[in-house]
Amino acid sequence: MNKFFKILNIFLLATILFLVGFLVGKKFDFAFDENDEIVGLKYSSNEQKIRRLVSLIDNEYINNVNSDSLVDEAINFMVGKLDPHSTYLDKEMIKKANEEISGSYVGVGLQYRVLNDTVVVTRMLPGSPNEKLLKFGDRIVAIDEQQVTESNLKKFTTLLKGKKNTDVNIAVIRDNQPISITLKRASVPVPTVVGEHMITKDIGYIKLTRFGEKSGDEVHDALKNLLDSGMKTLVFDLRGNPGGVMRVAEQIADEFLTKDELIVYTKDKSQTKKYIYATNYGLFEKGKVYVLIDESSASSSEIVAGAIQDYGRGTIVGRRSYGKGLVQREINLGDDTRVRLTVANYYTPSGRSIQKPYDKGNQAYAEDIYARLKSGELYNKDSIKVNEKLRYVAPSGKIVYGGGGIIPDEFVALDVTSVSNWLDYNNDAKFYQEFILKQADKTHNLFFFENEKRYIKYFGAGIYRNEFLQMMGVPSDQFNENLGATVDNYIKATLANELFGTRAYLEIWSKEDEMIKRILELENTKS
Repeated sequence: MNKFFKILNIFLLATILFLVGFLVGKKFDFAFDENDEIVGLKYSSNEQKIRRLVSLIDNEYINNVNSDSLVDEAINFMVGKLDPHSTYLDKEMIKKANEEISGSYVGVGLQYRVLNDTVVVTRMLPGSPNEKLLKFGDRIVAIDEQQVTESNLKKFTTLLKGKKNTDVNIAVIRDNQPISITLKRASVPVPTVVGEHMITKDIGYIKLTRFGEKSGDEVHDALKNLLDSGMKTLVFDLRGNPGGVMRVAEQIADEFLTKDELIVYTKDKSQTKKYIYATNYGLFEKGKVYVLIDESSASSSEIVAGAIQDYGRGTIVGRRSYGKGLVQREINLGDDTRVRLTVANYYTPSGRSIQKPYDKGNQAYAEDIYARLKSGELYNKDSIKVNEKLRYVAPSGKIVYGGGGIIPDEFVALDVTSVSNWLDYNNDAKFYQEFILKQADKTHNLFFFENEKRYIKYFGAGIYRNEFLQMMGVPSDQFNENLGATVDNYIKATLANELFGTRAYLEIWSKEDEMIKRILELENTKS
């Protein structure tokens, strides 16, 4: 019934706006945002000027041009002049953004690598209807009778794509035997909680990669699982998390704050403030919390970290966060494109805005991380510059600063001299990953590779260490054996990422993680 009245109200408003617009020369209109809320529009003489120009180009200009692309370029240019986070979204960008926010995509759930010009299956994603049909080491040689060769590898993903609930037939070589398998295209979940395990018998760990529509429920479920496992202290990892849906950040912060504590407030163009308070919903309002942040933790990540820091609810560990305190609203432009427009600033409970300056232009703004690296801030907390004019006293009595990110309570430097850090920061090197995968592929029938828990508990990656060191140019007789466990953990974690996903990788690599090591030091000091 409520939906009926909402539709009726929209229809009536549309009719009124149409009549008013018709009477006054189409000066009033409306649009919808991402929540289907109405956004009132009032056109100016500048808008009329642009409409006339587009009409003249379409009808009078001597050459044929694509005015659609001209308009797209003009919108991109205009929006780009506003602030670093207002963005024009074309249809392809909207599709990608919707998949990220919704936490699913239509596909077969396949993850693979190309080894020696051959498509090799690494794993099938959990939640896919095809999860049990393919396994590590399978070679895909044809899709719907079209051969998969070196020359058409670029078409591989295109051949797999299709409408939901349709089938795709693939030819596979498994253990040198050809087999045929039918896969179903379906909605494949892509969770945002990619890490969930117990570091010790008392300390639990959750890794959140972004704030999507389902992230609140995912974090809630992970907290419940860890509490059932005996968790008393939580490590909440927001490193590299760029943000996402703001109301989901509010939902997640509510897990840790008590009823009526302020989570965040916003202030729009008219200086109207909107306050968001915690409820009694939270699962972890009393236990100890550590929040991990770094220079890539932004927006919604900073809302959660800022609220926890302001109330002294937990300890923020890491390096100064990105510094995004602007609120965007996605508004439909009427042709399935949208503008993501900055409509407000947000503030932590202490009243600080953590938005870093952008008055020197988008280029300087984008290069801020490089500037931090150059200034030494990533290596030394004393190099973090604070503005005394933006000094605030938080509800906890703690002194905090606005004007550019969340400054951690416990600073952990970017230690480039650490072997574990060096390996981890080179983990994107495709060559290293492919080398490790090739070694594992030679023994892909190992029973360790068939079960995640068995792999984590029992598999020793030392069997690949000598080949790995040789690949790196390190003679085995000159290798420091004290670093053997670190190298083995790197190989084991990297391979686990291919076989089982990020969750397994994080559980294994947590032994070498510098920020987690710092937390364990703090816990041991207090105990």
